[in-house]
Amino acid sequence: MKTRLLTAAAFIFAIATGSCAENSSSLVIIQNQPPKKGCEASNSVSDTFLSHGILDLGASRFGITPQYFGWFVLENNLRSTVEDNGIELNKVEITKAKIQFHPAQAGEDLEYTQYGDYSFVTVAPGETRTIQVNLIPPNVAERLNVPEGKFIEAYVKLQVVGERGGTSIESNTIRFPVTLCNGCLIKNIGYCDSATFPDPLAEGHSCNQSQDEPLDCCQDPQAQGADVTYRCPAVKSTDDGGDTGSNNVEGI
Repeated sequence: MKTRLLTAAAFIFAIATGSCAENSSSLVIIQNQPPKKGCEASNSVSDTFLSHGILDLGASRFGITPQYFGWFVLENNLRSTVEDNGIELNKVEITKAKIQFHPAQAGEDLEYTQYGDYSFVTVAPGETRTIQVNLIPPNVAERLNVPEGKFIEAYVKLQVVGERGGTSIESNTIRFPVTLCNGCLIKNIGYCDSATFPDPLAEGHSCNQSQDEPLDCCQDPQAQGADVTYRCPAVKSTDDGGDTGSNNVEGI
């Protein structure tokens, strides 16, 4: 009798949670949804999404660390078990993003590389959550070689891994293209005390200045010999040697 009870309990649990062999339709990457401000992106699917990225490797000349981030909306398509069992068994805890980078002639002996980025986000059944993923981290970006003024197309394959009740679950795999360049986004407008400032001033990406958005920088005449001699976004210097409002960001 005891054996039958255990078998029945195991059968009920299997029905509630599904079989151990998960498929990618249970956890789905919907889109890359860039943040409007800072590094926080909406958890809801919106009409604003990014289908192609740009990484300016020349950002290092301005004291900015080249790297590329994505903000991906995940959807948990599993059915809630609260009504049937009184507890939620289909909550997915995201643990890792598996990344494969294909840089297509962007560096010597660098035709293919793979690595992971780690995050902790919980996605309830029927809900969506956004995770931030460093698709091209600094240690990969620094190995890439793109001549100034040239453009090279690369792409990143991304799959998200999570756990549900001790069982591993994997998302679909997406292919996200990224254009690599050297000097296509960041512009030196001249010395901060004498440059003609454009209107409007290009202020770059609010979270990572080396990607996606144009950025105007100026060279600070008072910072000669310093590690960082540029102000990004550009801020006009004053002649009295006071606070010039430097807000250079070196990435994350």
